[in-house]
Amino acid sequence: MLLALPVLVWGAAGCAALVGGREEPAGRQAVIDRIVSTTAKVVVERSAERVASGSGVVVASSAPGDEAATFVLTAAHLIQGKPDAAVYVRFTGTTAGRDRLLARVVRCGNVDSLDLALLRVPGVAVAPVSLADPAEVRLGEEILIVGFPWGKRLALFGGIVSQVPPGGAPDSPAEARGGPSVMVDASVGNGVSGGGVYQEATGRLLGVVEGYRTASVALKDRTQTFSLKVPMPGETFVIAVEQIREFLKESGIPAEAQ
Repeated sequence: MLLALPVLVWGAAGCAALVGGREEPAGRQAVIDRIVSTTAKVVVERSAERVASGSGVVVASSAPGDEAATFVLTAAHLIQGKPDAAVYVRFTGTTAGRDRLLARVVRCGNVDSLDLALLRVPGVAVAPVSLADPAEVRLGEEILIVGFPWGKRLALFGGIVSQVPPGGAPDSPAEARGGPSVMVDASVGNGVSGGGVYQEATGRLLGVVEGYRTASVALKDRTQTFSLKVPMPGETFVIAVEQIREFLKESGIPAEAQ
């Protein structure tokens, strides 16, 4: 009996470390910690009042010896049409501090064609995310999304790549794929726009959240009928890494930073 006990304990520990071929929990948590450290909260204010809030991803930081600065990718619709507004960024990594920092808009895309904006945050250098290869964006790929729903707490969402462009084989021409946009089935909320969509297995960036399709649900109380818009599962729109790479290149972010 005494000799058998260590064997039973070892077997139980083995089951906890590897279940269904998946990486042990500690490894998955390490990936989550890493992607959280590259996440930022973006707040847009006018006359000291919040007019928009969203999420962002650290895509580059200044090289050693240069003036410290961090570049954050977010959604253009948070900023477009607000030329007199101030943009603030708050990083979530343990080394970045908890204070919000004033950011400068380096480039803002057109919402109708490419809903991306690049911010420069001086005074801090945060380690950037690693970008996935466009060929890694595959139907059924397990993903994680990190963002700030409703501009409040940091939140984690899980799901899969649920839709890809028609004829979306990674090695087919872009025109045959109908564009590089994809969808994921994670149901996010307002404030997660600009948040990173990551490979669960590696933590590499597959894209950023552009928005989500909603459905109107009619509700009625004693005095009135009103509608509530709710996210539709499987219909969260993602700006794919292929577009992100091109946007960063055109914005002057060096290839080695990507």
